[in-house]
Amino acid sequence: MAMTGDLFDVCVVGAGVEGSSAARYLASWGKNILLLEQARRQHVTNMKYENQTKHSLPPKILLSLVPCIINHWLKSRKKMRDHDLLSGFRRCGLLTIDEPPYDDLSRVITNVRGVGQECLQLTGDEINKRFPGLNLSSSECGAFEPRSGLIQADLALKALQEQFVEFGGTLHDAEKVLDIQPGSVINIKTNKNSYRAKRVIITAGPWANNVLRPLGIQIPLSSGQLFPLTGRHCPFPFKSDLTLVDGSTGRLERHTTRLSSCVLGNPPLKKCVCPHAGVSIEDADNREGPSRGFDQNYIDSVAELIKARFPGVEPKPSITESCIYSVTPDHLFVMDRHPEYKNIVIGAGFSGHGFKMAPVVGKILTQMVLGEKVSYDVFPFRLSRFASPKSSL
Repeated sequence: MAMTGDLFDVCVVGAGVEGSSAARYLASWGKNILLLEQARRQHVTNMKYENQTKHSLPPKILLSLVPCIINHWLKSRKKMRDHDLLSGFRRCGLLTIDEPPYDDLSRVITNVRGVGQECLQLTGDEINKRFPGLNLSSSECGAFEPRSGLIQADLALKALQEQFVEFGGTLHDAEKVLDIQPGSVINIKTNKNSYRAKRVIITAGPWANNVLRPLGIQIPLSSGQLFPLTGRHCPFPFKSDLTLVDGSTGRLERHTTRLSSCVLGNPPLKKCVCPHAGVSIEDADNREGPSRGFDQNYIDSVAELIKARFPGVEPKPSITESCIYSVTPDHLFVMDRHPEYKNIVIGAGFSGHGFKMAPVVGKILTQMVLGEKVSYDVFPFRLSRFASPKSSL
């Protein structure tokens, strides 16, 4: 338990995957680190997956980091529990499906091959033969990335936090930061206590601007809410696990059929489907209002697509969940030092790409806050690219 009089080397505000990754790096280097999280630790999505390479990462600055990220997750997996089949990162392949004129498919193939990774172009008939649980028309095509895979978010985040504590870090959950007073020694006030630190990293997700406002910084962030649907435990006739991104429109509107569908085949486990469409939210604290949640038409439209794409699979979900994300206008991250207080570092606006990128993001934020040379090109992530906030880069 941290004492009020303790002076921490770094206080990390926000114990999501970015903050936990940075805190783990810092603690592994022997630093005295305090990690604060306003939610309780068990308040983590139970079944969220992210793929490692996909067409939603067109900027080369992100694509160039993907091989490094996969290696980081593979190394982290070795430190997770061996008996758990779902621990951390699983290399199982990613299949992107598209229809004429195949714009997304062309972008995927160009991006993936451009960073030296294998990407196979397959016809609809070839996909049906290779993955007999799928049903594609002859006009549809796909791009298969055999070296991509899945991350189970709750286990990966838990592993990062456990490693942080093992390295000597201090983790406080259910403790909301109310105020940060800058200076050579920074004072952090929470709803439970007050702390002092030489440096601070702010990784507060959709709450970032609430924390930054007293520090004179506001980032143009918009927040959205997605609704993943999880099906019943069901076997698939795949030879191996598979991640699927479905870009075909079919008979439905495109915004409801853009799927990131994580299908686990052997052993028979849950299938999780997440349409890439959500609702804007003004206040992340009030995201469960009466207008939020699951519309029956929404569920029916997704079930219709599941029935067509996966014949024989029960299309109705057994679990409906929600998750929130924050987006910048250009869909690139913010990773920068505060323009006035150089011992405060900001990581925000990860725009739906953050989880997979966490190992590299954590390293970058660590190097920034310690004043070291950053190992990657972070110029595209500077604050000054926006009109209002200034940046130190």
